[in-house]
Amino acid sequence: AEIVELSSREDIYEAMTGSVAPSIYGYEEEKLAMILQLFSGVTKHLPDGSRIRGDLHMLLIGDPGTGKSQMISYVENIAPRSVYTSGKGSSAAGLTAAAVRDDFGDGQQWSLEAGALVLADKGIAAVDELDKMDSSDRSAMHEGLEQQKISVSKAGINATLKARCSLLGAANPKYGRFDQYEPIGEQIDLEPALISRFDLIFTVTDSPDPEHDSRLAKHIIKTNYAGELNTQREELP
Repeated sequence: AEIVELSSREDIYEAMTGSVAPSIYGYEEEKLAMILQLFSGVTKHLPDGSRIRGDLHMLLIGDPGTGKSQMISYVENIAPRSVYTSGKGSSAAGLTAAAVRDDFGDGQQWSLEAGALVLADKGIAAVDELDKMDSSDRSAMHEGLEQQKISVSKAGINATLKARCSLLGAANPKYGRFDQYEPIGEQIDLEPALISRFDLIFTVTDSPDPEHDSRLAKHIIKTNYAGELNTQREELP
């Protein structure tokens, strides 16, 4: 009943955008895209038997300290099914599937352990610091993002695992920050094969603007004050 009531509101988009990471100021378009990603699209099955994925892949690329990781963490917390991983601490096997030796029996048995993309099936895989990952490990995601399945041929095991997830990634530009005199496309240090699999790419720049920075500072002070009141309320008997 509440969902039906919400759906009839005129300002439903604004209300939902405002409820995603309210402590982060601005980024209305990015937050709206995250909501659409949470709801997901519709998978289409064509007459010839092929399949078009309905899941949305989104990449936030921008200057450090602009709240990308914070927004990703927030989405990971509210998604019913989600897996969070950081690029530097992730390998190809950790993202897809790893073959592990089974200790039962005579120790010659091998089994598969699902990686992040498989564990996030029908949910969201949030990958922070995508640019810090080795390019060989990043290439393991290609099949999972487009075909939405992971094919494994390891240790005598041939298997296909489902990975029907949406990827929410964050990365920094090639030089750490965006250079306003260089074309943005040349500053994204990711392979074209991976970039082409993202449906939405947002560049988050930290450009100086006195009016915007003033509103941002007021928002941060207000948020911190609210956090302080909330903490006191919880800690005081």
